[in-house]
Amino acid sequence: MAELKIELKNCYLELDGDGIVELHILPNCTVETEEIDEIFETIHSEISSARGLLVTAGKEASLSQEAREKVSAGNVTNQIVADAIVVEHYQHHMTANFFVRYNKPQRPTQIFKTEKEAREWLREKIQN
Repeated sequence: MAELKIELKNCYLELDGDGIVELHILPNCTVETEEIDEIFETIHSEISSARGLLVTAGKEASLSQEAREKVSAGNVTNQIVADAIVVEHYQHHMTANFFVRYNKPQRPTQIFKTEKEAREWLREKIQN
């Protein structure tokens, strides 16, 4: 059960107490640059204990190219030490691979098939 859930326009954030905040992008939504700013401002002000970011997405959800570039630049927050992306759909797998290879995120970023694997990896990164 989540300790805290914050709903935004195209996504929601959940904190479950282990220092990992989940960013879930809603189905059929595209997150733009402005919402990236809102997401990280919310993490900074409302979820100060967050250290790892777990990204999940509903079917047909995505980030705009500008939003991907902003996230990968690494200057949106120094609070988050690593990102884990969980992919369940083929489209998300292709997009996540492209993001990691082309945008080259400044934080450690890995792609996972299950949330369990992603959380385990994030816990290791948080403790280091």
